[in-house]
Amino acid sequence: MAGLLTNSDKAEKRAKVVALNEKAMARFTALFEQRLGANSQHAKIHWDIAQKIGLPVFRHEDWHYTPLDKLLKTEYCFSETSLIEQECEALALQIDAYRIVLIDGRYSSALSSIDVGPFQVALLDNQDLLPDAINSEIFLHLTESLAIQPLVIHLAANEIAEKPLYLLNISSGNSDEQAVNTSQYRYHITVGANSKAQVIEHFVSLNENTHMTGGRLTVEVGDNAQFDHYKLNIENGQSQHFAHNDIIVGRDCQVKSTSFLLGSLLSRSHTSARLDGENSELELNSLLLPKGNEIADTRTYLEHNKDHCNSRQSHKVIAMDSSKAVFNGMIKVAPAALKTDGQMSNNTLLLGEKAEIDTKPQLEIYADDVKCGHGATVGRIDDEQLFYLRSRGIDGKSAKHMIIIAFAAELTESIASEELKQAVMKNIRQRLAEV
Repeated sequence: MAGLLTNSDKAEKRAKVVALNEKAMARFTALFEQRLGANSQHAKIHWDIAQKIGLPVFRHEDWHYTPLDKLLKTEYCFSETSLIEQECEALALQIDAYRIVLIDGRYSSALSSIDVGPFQVALLDNQDLLPDAINSEIFLHLTESLAIQPLVIHLAANEIAEKPLYLLNISSGNSDEQAVNTSQYRYHITVGANSKAQVIEHFVSLNENTHMTGGRLTVEVGDNAQFDHYKLNIENGQSQHFAHNDIIVGRDCQVKSTSFLLGSLLSRSHTSARLDGENSELELNSLLLPKGNEIADTRTYLEHNKDHCNSRQSHKVIAMDSSKAVFNGMIKVAPAALKTDGQMSNNTLLLGEKAEIDTKPQLEIYADDVKCGHGATVGRIDDEQLFYLRSRGIDGKSAKHMIIIAFAAELTESIASEELKQAVMKNIRQRLAEV
């Protein structure tokens, strides 16, 4: 049958992928040595794991829809860009927050807040023990081993942070055709028992040149704590973005994590979570808005390990032009997690004739007496809705925008900070300008 690969074709392609992976790992090895990773026990441990896992093999199921050929053929280098305060302010969200700035993966004390309120901030050292990955994958370990200045952030027990902690990550591209800048960002946050904190992750590009970003945030939430996390990625249309966040949740907690992925030519964002205490509530949400030929891949992995916990997930995609989106979500319910209530949905709005979504929500349940469900919908703008709005004197473009923004409103309206909400809406409208 036409189109099917013969065994010899498969063997040839498999060999090509192996050779490509070997060359790419050799380049990452040079970066690891340049980073002086061997001097960091933490980096060395993760580099050993990265070498053991290796880059995705031919027809690896988890990477089937995420093309890596261009990335694997690229030579990467570290950069040491410096910014003045005015340049930083032009890129930063105008919000009242404790600000921490990293430029190309390096902490900038000059551009960060002197006063970080109740938060304690320090560089990672060899005495710090960070949690193991909840759901291991290759780019997670590459970021762990290549991040130049990982930060450890602590909020003590019984503390309420009156302002958000704002993590501003600024990556620069270069015009050098020989090597592309790569920036790796690593944060570990502990939130003590009975405390309350809000964290905003913000990824931006300094210029329009190509660059590759790696992001890794791990959070340990103590008993009876409240934690809100927002991620906003608006990097340029030439960038590649790979991120993996982990959240470990204790007893009687309220935790929410929402990602707005509104940039990058190729992005793959994981959020993994583990409910390790009873009576906790968790929300995991995301909004993807790819355009042009962009590919946006988002994945969640959630373990319910204790009883009487609730989780809610809402993942929305607005795919324009010839863009492609991927969603893969997994909920695992352990035998001891009785009275679990876990729900996950993925809703997609296709705006382009060639736009595509590949979605795979999954459940693995090993306990009785639980309530879990998942669902996915894919559709285009409803002609009847459009006709109704136009019959009320609204022009076609404005009517489309109203429907699209209403589709995203479930997530945008839930943003606690008005300044952050306005920043997200501004970027959404900018991306919709051509629709």
